[in-house]
Amino acid sequence: MTRPLYCDESIWIPVADGLRRRGWPVKTARGQDTLGDPDRQQLQYATENEWVFLTFDDDFLSLVASQGLEHTGLIYIDQRGRQIGDVVKTADTHLDTRADDDYAITYL
Repeated sequence: MTRPLYCDESIWIPVADGLRRRGWPVKTARGQDTLGDPDRQQLQYATENEWVFLTFDDDFLSLVASQGLEHTGLIYIDQRGRQIGDVVKTADTHLDTRADDDYAITYL
């Protein structure tokens, strides 16, 4: 996968940094000046840029399911009980096998 990841504000900065160190192109809400934007706008912003949306916030799953919002790939990571390194490794392993044209919702 070579499309950039868009990490919403729920993603810990060290996770975004860890993914960058592993060679993934990463955009963050902080870096894109979208901190505090409503969830709907965050998802729309990533979709308009054709970025894969990465989040810890399960509200995005509800938004997509109940409102049928479009996306260009959504990865939800349940971070409960996980250390930063584990989250980075889990995401990295998934991204290594994810096709560039995979617009699915993934639960990790």
